[in-house]
Amino acid sequence: MNKFISLKLKGKVFLAPMADYTNAAFRELCHEYGASLGYTELISTKGLLHKSKKTKEMLFVSEKEKPVFLQLFGNDPEEFFKAIKYVEAEFPKNFAGYDLNVGCSVPKAQKGMYGSYLLDYPELVGKIIKSMKSATKKPITLKIRLGLKQETFLECAKQAEENGADAICMHARLGADGYSGSANWDKIKKLKESVSIPVIGNGDIDCAEKAKQMIEETNCDFVMVGRVVIGNAFMFKQINAVFAGKKVIERTQKERMKEALRYLELAEKYGLKVNDLRGYFIGWAKGFSGAAELRNKFASAQAVNEIKKVLLD
Repeated sequence: MNKFISLKLKGKVFLAPMADYTNAAFRELCHEYGASLGYTELISTKGLLHKSKKTKEMLFVSEKEKPVFLQLFGNDPEEFFKAIKYVEAEFPKNFAGYDLNVGCSVPKAQKGMYGSYLLDYPELVGKIIKSMKSATKKPITLKIRLGLKQETFLECAKQAEENGADAICMHARLGADGYSGSANWDKIKKLKESVSIPVIGNGDIDCAEKAKQMIEETNCDFVMVGRVVIGNAFMFKQINAVFAGKKVIERTQKERMKEALRYLELAEKYGLKVNDLRGYFIGWAKGFSGAAELRNKFASAQAVNEIKKVLLD
């Protein structure tokens, strides 16, 4: 049986790996609202092998947020093998599986030759997947885009599947596109028709109805949401309602405050710093009267207590 399917996840909607956002507190919050699988933010294989303090801190996983996948980035197959072996030895119960980042499109990724840079090298993607598979018995997945500047997703998917990948997620834009333009869901459908492993669709799900629409139009097995849930974990509850054939639950002001206070509670529990929280609350302010001023207050806060004061005021 496919190792990813054997996880028997309790739903079809996942929390995307997002740098500076998907910390333990946010992952647990999203799990409480209905995310069936969470991912760490992207973590460097080199950072793990150098056992940097910051990188080790990013490996923390709470019991209540599981299952969680560790997303790794790099370009050396041997480093992936060693990194996973290290994590399996030091944190054997933290992660349900491991994910290869082949989608990060920021300039830093291109310069560092990782993320969407790898889309131009399908055979290297295959070698990394093979190395990851040899390091663990847990599921190995990857998150890709359509290509860097031209489409190579089918070649990358073929190499990944042939080398043992258990599932593949695709954000249906080119790496060079960043988040501009529209995600091409037809390509997710094409990917699904081309591989026999589970496919996770990603890109432009900005409301609950679109999550269901993506599955209906592309036949993908699961969906992954990212930017839309920054400051709005309640979206998971709405998406699950749509999947269950129920009416979309309204997100009231009372519910928004309840969510924000719960995130602060989790953040304080896990020792997060103000820099870890700003992004969530800047997103949370969207839609309020005077949102720009509110965002500025969150952005300029110098301590967690300042964010809490702005929130309560």
